[in-house]
Amino acid sequence: MDLKSLKNIPASFALAKRSLLFCLIISIFVCIGSLTWAFITTNNIKNTAFVLTKDGQAALIQGVHISEIDSYRKPEIINHIKMFHTSFWQIDEFNYERNINKALYLAGTSGKQLFKTLEANGHFAKISTENLKQKIVIDSVKVNDKTTPYQGRFYGKLRVLRTDQKTESVTELRAKFVLHNVSRTNKNPHGLLIENYHLDSKPVPPKKL
Repeated sequence: MDLKSLKNIPASFALAKRSLLFCLIISIFVCIGSLTWAFITTNNIKNTAFVLTKDGQAALIQGVHISEIDSYRKPEIINHIKMFHTSFWQIDEFNYERNINKALYLAGTSGKQLFKTLEANGHFAKISTENLKQKIVIDSVKVNDKTTPYQGRFYGKLRVLRTDQKTESVTELRAKFVLHNVSRTNKNPHGLLIENYHLDSKPVPPKKL
């Protein structure tokens, strides 16, 4: 190695140091930028709220703070309650499995327990073998959305039609329960789960059509 090459070593070393320093600074800026973007995106997601449209679908609201979400929750809660009861009770021999499976995504353990109790009592088998058709009539839905879990009450009538004999029986239904906030899914679009479901029923004498 000649003398000229030895003299160039300090200059090369200094250039390498500057290059490393430049790369380090760029890396720091990239990290800061990524963290800033992640922070802003997370806040935007947290501050996302939904309202219920006229057709019962959840629509995105822009510019709503997370603390305001509960003020838009009541219409969703009411619609969730109606969806559960309609899916669970409005059934016939052809659609009862599909409708009840849909309803069970909207309720927790107590909803599944109600299904098992009715199944053990032969309720669904009777619908199939006796050619019955159920229709739910919703009288009213009451909701307390001031505390969580939310509290709900359902009032309605279950009409059971026996198509081959043209007879109809009516049962008054009253239910009380709570609703927990959960993650939204395609099968649970309101992000609610019904729990502690207690049902009272009162048969009404059947009538000839």
